[in-house]
Formats: sequence, C-alpha cells, structure tokens
Amino acid sequence: MTDPLSSPTGPADAGWEAESTLPVDAVAELFVTFSKALRAFQLYDVNNPVYHRFVSALADAFTSLWEELPSVAVIVDEDRLLYEDTEVYRSDSKSDSLAFLFFKDGIRALDFRPGIEDELPALLRVLVRARHGRTDGDDLITLFWEADLQNLRYQFVDLSAEGVDIPDAGSGASAESLQEILQAEIVAGGPAPGSTPSAVSQDDFNPTLYALDPREMEQLRSELRLEMERDVRTDVVAALMDRLEEPEAPERQQEILAVCRTLLPSLLSRGHLHHAALILSELRQMESRQGVLTPDLLRTLSSLLDEVSSPQTILELVRALEDGSIGPTPAELGRFLLQLRAGALPPLIHASERSELRELQPVLRQAVEGIARAYPRSLRGLLGMEDAQVVAGAARLVGRLKLEDVGGMLVDLMAREEPSVRLAAIEAAAALKASAAAAGLVAALEDPEREVRMAAARALGALRYRPAAARFRRIVLSKEVRNAEISERIAFFEGYGMIGDPEAVKVLDRLLNGRGFLGRKEAPELRACAALALGRVGTAEAASALRAAQDEEDPVVRSAVSRAMRGGTEDS
Repeated sequence: MTDPLSSPTGPADAGWEAESTLPVDAVAELFVTFSKALRAFQLYDVNNPVYHRFVSALADAFTSLWEELPSVAVIVDEDRLLYEDTEVYRSDSKSDSLAFLFFKDGIRALDFRPGIEDELPALLRVLVRARHGRTDGDDLITLFWEADLQNLRYQFVDLSAEGVDIPDAGSGASAESLQEILQAEIVAGGPAPGSTPSAVSQDDFNPTLYALDPREMEQLRSELRLEMERDVRTDVVAALMDRLEEPEAPERQQEILAVCRTLLPSLLSRGHLHHAALILSELRQMESRQGVLTPDLLRTLSSLLDEVSSPQTILELVRALEDGSIGPTPAELGRFLLQLRAGALPPLIHASERSELRELQPVLRQAVEGIARAYPRSLRGLLGMEDAQVVAGAARLVGRLKLEDVGGMLVDLMAREEPSVRLAAIEAAAALKASAAAAGLVAALEDPEREVRMAAARALGALRYRPAAARFRRIVLSKEVRNAEISERIAFFEGYGMIGDPEAVKVLDRLLNGRGFLGRKEAPELRACAALALGRVGTAEAASALRAAQDEEDPVVRSAVSRAMRGGTEDS
C-alpha cells in the first residue's frame, strides 16, 4: 500500500534519506534470502517442506532486523536495489531479477515494516503473478492494491511520463491526399479498386475444410492426454536396458553404463527413487546373466553398484529425506533401498537407530533387514565396528535373523563400555537362545545399568539356564534387590523362577510365607515378587506354597498370588 512516502495520483520522488545504521551486509543477505524464497514459491507447492523452509528463513531474516530497525527502505533501480546509497542486490538477468520485477512496473522505492513477515505468502503470490500470470492491465501496482498489504509501503512513477517528452498530435493526412496516393499506386501497376486476384477463391475462407469432426477431435485429445501422462523416464530406462542386453555392441554397453553412472545421482537428488530402483534392479539382473557383459564391463557395473551403495551416497540420501529436499513414498524408498549392496548397511543401520522422522524408521529398518538377509557375512562383520549405534543395530538384526555361530561375538559385546551395545547383545542372545552367550548373561546380572541387568535376568530365565541358579539365589536374597525398583525385582524373581533351581520353591516359600525371629513377614512388595516367581516355577510344590498365601490380608500380596496361580496353571 502507499502512504505519505508516495502519492497514488502522480509520480513520486524515488529517493529518501535512510535513517538506519544497520550494517549493509545484513540487508544484502535479506534480499538474497528474498530472491531464494520467491524462486521456491515458483518451483514448489505450498505444502512442500522446501517451500516452508525458505519462507521461514525469509521471515526470520525480517524478524532479526526489527531488533535494530523500525523499517527496511530501499531504492529500486533497473538491475539493483540500493540501501543507504549502497548496492545490496544486483542481477543482470532480467528474467529472474527481483529488482527488475519492481522497476518495470514503475516502482522506485520500497519500505518494509514490522509485520511483513506475516504477509510473506501473499507478497510472494503477488510477485509470482506479476512475473508469470498477469493479464493486460494487471501491473504490480494494481496487484499490490488488490492484495492490500498493510506492512509494505512503496513509491512509484507514471511510466508514460518518466523522462519521456510526449509530442503534440499533428493534423494528420487529409482525405484528398490519401486519394492522390491511392491513384498513384494504381497508375504504377497496383491492383485496381474492386478487382479480385484470380488465385483467391471463396473456398480459401471456408473453415470447414480445415476443421476436425468431433470424433477426430476426441481421438486427438485422447492421444495428447496419453502422451502427457506417459512416464517418459520409465520408457527411457527400459530402452537403455534393452540396448544393454545386446552383447554384440560392447562399446554401446560401455556408453549406457556411463549414462547410468550420471543418471542415478540425478534421479536420487530429485527424489525419483522409483526410477533409480528400476535401473538398479535391471543392472543387478544383468550382472547375474552369463554372456551379456564382458569381464571389463562386469567390473564397471560392479563398481557402479558399489558406488550407489557407498556410505557417502546413503548419508546424503538420508539427509535429503530428513530435511525434506526429496519426498518419495515409503514404498518407493523401500524398493530403492532393497536394491543396495552390503556397503549401505552401516549408514542405514545408523540412520534407522537415530532418525528423527518416525515415518522413516520402519522403512529403513525393513530395508536394512532385507539387505542383511542377502549379505549375512557382512552383517557379522559389523559386530566388530567402533560405532556403537551401528553395532547395537547389527546385534538386534542378528537376533531377528537368527544367525548362528555368533554367541562368542555377543559375549564380547556384553563387555563393551556402551550400555546400548550391551543391552542389544543381551536381547540378541535371548532371541537366538544362544547358550554360548550364557556366561556373558550371568555376568550381566550385576551390570551397573538397570536395563541391562533386567534384560539379562529375563534372557537367562527364557534360556532356563540352571547353572545361573546360585547367582540368582544370592541376588534375590540380597539387600540390593530389596532396594531395587519394583520392575527390576520382578525381572529377577521371575527369571529365578524359570531357570529350574531345585531349591527355588524352598527359598521363595520362605520369602512369601515365612516369618522372621520376631514373627514378622517380609515386605509386601518382596512377598509379591516371590509369589510371581513361584508361579513361574509351575510345580505342585510351588502351587502348594501359593495356596498357603491365598487368604493373605495384604491386597498387593493377594493380587500377586492370584495372578501367579493363574499363570502357573497356564504355564504348566
């Protein structure tokens, strides 16, 4: 909108004296961000994260200026913007120049006020319409007036009067002089008035000779629609792969592999993972076929597949997914990732363990599992890496995939410094039911981390590892377990009940029903844990001990006994 700085009824002086002491660099950076935001508005949908990132950056740039300035005022020149007589923006290309966009419609000065950051979508919409979508008469000044932007002031000039002298209208040629000129042309050999050239016929002006009937128009529209909706990239990939299958032209095969090496990064950077997956799938099939590619071409193909699966490529892909630069569907992402080689496992495991985007994690984990199934030897090798997140993820994968002969490696992981690695190793050992890792599990019962201790107790109980009975017995009778949190106590007592210690019923019955020297029973929480452990034992003697406490007055103990008896019946 205009204000006393400009007059909507006549030309305005384009200069004013800036009062700001803001560093020029800050204003220059503002208009660089402005230009990028305008370009993002043109290229992306308003729901695209990239668009929101650039508009937010522009709003932040304005907001930071209001801490030092009451407004930002600039002079508009044809190819530049001036702030306090200093150039802060310049573009020699008129097609995408922010300065020329304002200048060509007569705007000579702009003044942005606090609050403009809330009007940025409307401002950018006006500028894009002025650049690409205007109709006759819709100049930028008219569009600004329609948008009614409250925090933008501008000065403009009347283009028809800007430094141009408008000549007075002449008298024009008279009818007599025009008639004399016409007669002179006829005498000189021109066509006489009223004559018609013999080459012109009435059929030349018959539109039906050049029109299509409705059926032909519909066919034309249908063909055009099919062509516009055709997946050109898929057709191009199919054509390339067809030619790659022709062993009689090795030079052309070499060229096609070079094209694929260039095409794959381009497709990935633009988010076309469906087509990238199609290329990788075809290349992998080609690699397994005999007699199609020469040994040199097979080495070139293998190098290309390794490059696409390299940690650097995968890290760049994950960053693009997380910052919203690309937005493939989960199905497209999954199809692409499943075409990768073992080299992609470390960065993918790392990303699946830490990714902030919840919708990414299940896709990444499914892809990691698919690659690991194809390359189990490489998965075992990851257990010796230094990266704790990668090792923990690999250990869980080992458990899910039921890989054999890794018990010793899991025991080594249980001795690592990182609690997450120790916990993952215990969970893997429990999933594998690996008795070779039992020694490490027994040692983990006294781990400094509560979660690790609990996991070890549950794992040993699931393995029914009877040699751990003495260690369990000492722990459940110790003072430490009485001071532990209830979840840890339950994990230890239930694990003890499952390992099959011959003395378990005697120990647990004494804790549940016994009395001390002064006739006092144990604390209710401890007695409840003993009852749950007896339920895990599942023998007749254990059931007898539970029945002795059925009429217990304490509700915590009575509830645990009831639960244990139901569980004991079900387990047995």
